[in-house]
Amino acid sequence: MEVRAMTTFGWRVRSRREALGMTQDELAKKLNYKSRSSVNKIELDQRNMKQSQIAQLAKALETTPGFLMGWDEKEPPLPSNISVPAAYPVPILGVIGCGEGPIGEQNFDGFFYIDRTIRADYALHTKGDSMIDAGIQDGDIAFLTKNYDFEDGQIYAVIFGPDNEAVLKKVYRSGDKAILQSCNAAYTPIILDGSDMRIIGKLTWICHKAQ
Repeated sequence: MEVRAMTTFGWRVRSRREALGMTQDELAKKLNYKSRSSVNKIELDQRNMKQSQIAQLAKALETTPGFLMGWDEKEPPLPSNISVPAAYPVPILGVIGCGEGPIGEQNFDGFFYIDRTIRADYALHTKGDSMIDAGIQDGDIAFLTKNYDFEDGQIYAVIFGPDNEAVLKKVYRSGDKAILQSCNAAYTPIILDGSDMRIIGKLTWICHKAQ
């Protein structure tokens, strides 16, 4: 399961457009498209773009081709006349296991708008009860960032095992070993060689499912 921040070209286009407070119709007009359906196809990654078209799109969005293509991780600043929205969209990319075995899927499941004070590159639905003592329930949405300084005992999304599936656990390092600790006394720790697992994100926020 490979997860990237702002995963696709279309996601970056939509994120930048919404940050500018621009509608699909307004962007279509800037690009001399007949309708917003062309913009919608771009944002859904259903349209191949030539280099010249990407440059034109970047100009309309007051950004760089490198940012839209994913070569530049840092988003260019907004123009001074644009106020930053209170919320921004985070892509939900699938399911992460909070149980006995790893459960991982990478399936785009729309966007979830969160406050800009919360750092998150992507989100995953949680499945299982192994993290209930940390306040993480089955069916919650976990928000994660790819940019972090590792700290023992923090909660991370981790990939391990032959199927490269993902779990959400507290992570501790001890020498060349990694310990994946559940937050439920019914589950025993998972001990791995550090080289056998990969951290793909640090938990920054949980949205609890509606009761």
